[in-house]
Amino acid sequence: MKAVIAEGPGGPEVLKVADVETPEPSKGEILVCVKACGLNPVDYKIRQGYLSSDKKYPAIYGFDVSGIVEKAGSGVTGFSPGDEVFYYADLDKQGAYAEYHTARAEIVRKKPEGLTHVEAASLPLAGTTAWQGLFKQARLAFGETVVIVGAAGGVGSMAAQMTAWSGANVIAVCSSSNTEYVKKLGANHVVDYTKQDIAKAVLDITKGKGADMALDTVGGDVFFETFKFLRPFGRVVFLNAFTAQTPMTSLNPARLKNISILCEFIHPSVESLDFIATLAERGFLKPQVETVIPMDKIAHGHRRLETRRGWGKIVVDMSL
Repeated sequence: MKAVIAEGPGGPEVLKVADVETPEPSKGEILVCVKACGLNPVDYKIRQGYLSSDKKYPAIYGFDVSGIVEKAGSGVTGFSPGDEVFYYADLDKQGAYAEYHTARAEIVRKKPEGLTHVEAASLPLAGTTAWQGLFKQARLAFGETVVIVGAAGGVGSMAAQMTAWSGANVIAVCSSSNTEYVKKLGANHVVDYTKQDIAKAVLDITKGKGADMALDTVGGDVFFETFKFLRPFGRVVFLNAFTAQTPMTSLNPARLKNISILCEFIHPSVESLDFIATLAERGFLKPQVETVIPMDKIAHGHRRLETRRGWGKIVVDMSL
């Protein structure tokens, strides 16, 4: 089968199309003919060396999958050849930049009805991240005010729609070029970080009360800005890793306001896929695909991701 492999960590140039052996499903696994694969920031971070201490090379990256079941391994029930499925693959196994991919059946769900494979492949990782952060960790409640930092990105686009669906008030933080886009996702207010001070703008919008929670997809200095605009006993969901240079004293402003810092590292979950699929099938969650590319342009897609610009998702269509 054709796959995009990396012989070791490095820049986008390490990604090459090659012929590799088609995998066989083990007990409890299914073999999926990949029709589309979504790109995510974690893809290029792992390519650069993140989480690579036990990585075996040549490696295949890619974790958002939509495809058709080719074969079921022993012990698998609920899936048959020909079933259309989607899922977010395990990070510690070979990924899905390939014509075929094996996955644990327990993390796979039937593809949402009415969506193309390209649309479905844009949902699992970003949707799971948003769902777990908003509802499993932060326990988002009706009527709360939520600030989504990086609202135009893959996770932000999902989070904005889910937050609006839940009946919460959405304050979206993005650049000037994406203002109208995030409004269409359901944002009640938009803060343009290129022109406005984020903390001051949020406090003005909330009439000095502050927001109930923040979902920070950006990290860096912006993470510490959230302490300024969150109300006492607020909470922030933090999606990035702390660096070795992050001083503990920098968290004191959060301590003084009793702010809960919820560090999220997502895991594959069929429960999250059920939620995502239901919202999508009922029209409350719409796939946001910025660009569709063929397999041999995945390196280009990585370069695009690393700019941290644009909106929505980049998806690989295996038929191109």
